[in-house]
Amino acid sequence: MQKVIGHNGFRAYVQAGKEEIVSTVYAVANQKGGVGKSTTVVNLGAYLGSRGKRVLCVDIDPQGNTTTGFGVKKKQLSACAYEVLVGKCSIQEAIVRTAFENVSLLPARNTLAGAELELSTMENRMNRLKMQLLTVKLDYDFILIDCPPALGLLTINGLTAADLLLIPMLAEFYALEGLSQLTNTIKVVRNNYNPNLDIGGILFVMFDPRLNVSKQVEQEVEKYFPGKTFHTKIPRNVRLSEAPSHGKPVMYYDKLSKGAEAYMQLGLEILGEKPPEKKRRLLSFGKKRERESE
Repeated sequence: MQKVIGHNGFRAYVQAGKEEIVSTVYAVANQKGGVGKSTTVVNLGAYLGSRGKRVLCVDIDPQGNTTTGFGVKKKQLSACAYEVLVGKCSIQEAIVRTAFENVSLLPARNTLAGAELELSTMENRMNRLKMQLLTVKLDYDFILIDCPPALGLLTINGLTAADLLLIPMLAEFYALEGLSQLTNTIKVVRNNYNPNLDIGGILFVMFDPRLNVSKQVEQEVEKYFPGKTFHTKIPRNVRLSEAPSHGKPVMYYDKLSKGAEAYMQLGLEILGEKPPEKKRRLLSFGKKRERESE
């Protein structure tokens, strides 16, 4: 069996003249809370799904924000990521279809909070998520893992199962220290559990280009992680904050909002496609007209 890196980062396994496309697994992680991990998983997953990609979002954060963001009722779930990780059911039994195009979800409930303690006494405790995902990798094009804001066993499971790491971060100097701690964890995971783990990209969220500190932090990150920063920046956006309370990704809540546009651009960047040329509105004799930007 031969492994080939194909178009848009998809990995193909070729055997006896037959090619099978397997999913690319992204762990969305940062041990700092409130940096938009769940928001990124929900909205990036929704956009990729709208493009015809088969997407599985995996919620291993006990807060379950990704589950809420897709409008899934936690009290109605018969199984979640907890049961999968501790071996009470298979991942196929716990995955649910969302109301959004081509997006499935391995949901989380608050029972997941006890998984850390139970996993600590189990064999292969670092590989349990990876072993489950191997059974469904041929069913999806992208798998997005929402990791909790801590560097415990749940996050290590996410990093061990991933091909690439997507790191959302704020453009603040405290965030640089957190990024340094995360890179140390990446080294540990590479050396012990997942030698192929790589940084797929660093994503600035709640980004305000008018602030000098934003530009300074961006320059520092680019200095230490050259070529690893996404061109797309996610701005502060009211619609992006409102969408989870309606159980919808922002593109289904307000597709014309700046938040929806930003995650569309991120999705295009991950797919290796160029964003469409922007149109800008100009006032001409009191009337609005549109012109292609030069």
